[in-house]
Amino acid sequence: MPPTHTAACDSAADDPTAYDRDAYEAATTWLYDRIDYERLARSGSRYRFTLDRMRDLVSRLGHANSLAQPSQGAGQPSHPPGPGRATGDAAATTKIVHIAGTKGKGSVATMTAAMLAAAGHQVGLYTSPHLVDLEERFRVNGRPATRRQMTDLIDSMRPIVEAMSRASIGGPSFFELTTAIAIEHFHRCRCDYWVLETGLGGRLDSTNVFQSDVTLLTSIGLDHQHVLGDTLELIAREKAGILKPGVPAVSGVTKSPARETIRQAANEVGAPLLELGRDFHAENIVENASAQIAGPCPWGSSFDWVSATADGETPATARVSLQIEGRHQIGNAAVALQGLQRLGAATSPEVLRALAGVQIEARLERFTSPAGPTVVLDAAHNADSITALAETLESRFTGRRIVGVFGTSVDKDASAMLELLGPCLDGIVLTRYHGNPRFVPVDQLAEMAGKTRAGGAAGAAAVTTCEDPVAACQAAIDEAGQDGVVVICGSFFLAAEVRPWLLAQRT
Repeated sequence: MPPTHTAACDSAADDPTAYDRDAYEAATTWLYDRIDYERLARSGSRYRFTLDRMRDLVSRLGHANSLAQPSQGAGQPSHPPGPGRATGDAAATTKIVHIAGTKGKGSVATMTAAMLAAAGHQVGLYTSPHLVDLEERFRVNGRPATRRQMTDLIDSMRPIVEAMSRASIGGPSFFELTTAIAIEHFHRCRCDYWVLETGLGGRLDSTNVFQSDVTLLTSIGLDHQHVLGDTLELIAREKAGILKPGVPAVSGVTKSPARETIRQAANEVGAPLLELGRDFHAENIVENASAQIAGPCPWGSSFDWVSATADGETPATARVSLQIEGRHQIGNAAVALQGLQRLGAATSPEVLRALAGVQIEARLERFTSPAGPTVVLDAAHNADSITALAETLESRFTGRRIVGVFGTSVDKDASAMLELLGPCLDGIVLTRYHGNPRFVPVDQLAEMAGKTRAGGAAGAAAVTTCEDPVAACQAAIDEAGQDGVVVICGSFFLAAEVRPWLLAQRT
């Protein structure tokens, strides 16, 4: 039997600070105890993921009608889209947007949710990881879950986990539980749409048990190779595992060989595929005024989104403005718009204004003050995202002194990231985060940086080290000077630890 709901979704008028602190601490401690750090950090091993536990967990919650049929192949009858299957089901009109990719999936998810909410829908957004608070992963119309809601949601999972732990299937993992918490929260809040971002991969990701109404794929690059495979083809195949028979798919992948792999996967499963650069386009791109002078300046860009409509005859167009920075975000916005169209939603002025207003924490997030340099915080943590960051630094901050702060995790290619960063930096402070044991020790980063410099790939960036990330940021600010730029990157965990300090400095 599903758990009894002891609390419905809070309204906007509820006090988000009203919660039992001890109960919240106990609940979140229990949840975090489900994390197996050693498994996550272990290199060279391929953890055997399975969707069986997640299916069992969702069924025990009472949401079995939201599950996709397993093991479907091309040519087989597709499961009707959307989680509401049974006649009279209260969730019968709920629709699911499912998003996978190496880079950009969080941005696309956030854009999609913002536009659907602007169109008048109740929208649940599930993303990971969080920066500071666990509640950030579970948003309804942009509002994170409250701590009171989190306490109740986590406590509702405990008897189910205990029952599963006694069974042969075993208890669920941390990510399986957070995924279940998300859909339970969205169910309680009576969401019209669930926007679900995959955590790792796609085919065997916990979010892939649900029957989507549209699937969105963002750029594909090398990341998590110890789990997903060490070639772009293998990684693309894993990401394309979210495609489902008869369910429309939108791809922002423009580079070979990943693009061909996704085309093949869509054809095999029978998913109608629309591709950026073939079926829809971002044209007439204009970057907002240059940031090549000190101090605040316009940030973002505008472009024309052009797409064939569902009937394939009359083109749909819209002039789109973005506040978020980076040319890669233009492609992400085009994918989100195309996904919206495949859901049958109109790109009204209200929807386009919502897209223009999207700002995403730790995605080229800028902090400025009259007395200091421009600080850019970016959670870039793989070669593709570091490349996009470097392109922005070179186009926006030409002629200004740029100092980096870098720390990363043991499952990332730190050497490749340092090599890509080197040519656009005048100096770099190597550091680590402290809230998670997956960090790369500072002395190891220094050794990697020394090797890239010796190989002539790291430019003239002077390397220093600092164990404390906040102190590292302060050192970089001092080194950059008032007219300079500080860029902080390498890890979500690093961004999470320094962002509160940056916010305090800004105020």
